[in-house]
Amino acid sequence: MPDLQSLMPKLILASQSPARKKLLEDLGIIVSVSPTDCDESHGQEAPSDIVNLLARRKLDAFKAMHPLYTLPVLTCDTLVFCDGNLIGKAATRKEAFSQLASFCGKTQAVFSGWALWYRDKLYSDTDIAYVTFKQLNCKIIDDYLDTKEWIGAAGSYRIQGRGKELVSEIVGDFTTVIGLPLSQISEILGTNCARL
Repeated sequence: MPDLQSLMPKLILASQSPARKKLLEDLGIIVSVSPTDCDESHGQEAPSDIVNLLARRKLDAFKAMHPLYTLPVLTCDTLVFCDGNLIGKAATRKEAFSQLASFCGKTQAVFSGWALWYRDKLYSDTDIAYVTFKQLNCKIIDDYLDTKEWIGAAGSYRIQGRGKELVSEIVGDFTTVIGLPLSQISEILGTNCARL
């Protein structure tokens, strides 16, 4: 996998996700955070199309707000798909409980879309990982909700925190579940930069 830090020693992350910021900083990248507030409505049906559309829309919103930026800009969006339902962030603890309870013993698909403006070119794609939950009782779910990790997380859990205790198996890139598919970004960027 190409070294993202050598390709992008500094970048702007147009996201308020501390987990995404930490993933990038762990690679040695200096990250400036500048989230955007944009319309997240859509007419799409396929989860991969939705997250890709929203990531691109966030990038467009950032570019409109900051026309003089010079660093690479990265935006992301993540949704969970389980039992035919698209699942985003819970607004309340009750909704978070319902989400986690619905995952018990099931496998969900986590879709993470991203858009990167790098050297005056747009790179964008979606990655999928599959997460299987353990059978959970009400006490386990309530104890997890007490950690408050569910707040602001698609599907109401954070796999990089205590949320991993709820999960029996992950198939795919762990960073995709966190919300930033680093392997895919590295591969696509590295392949394209090699052609320059």
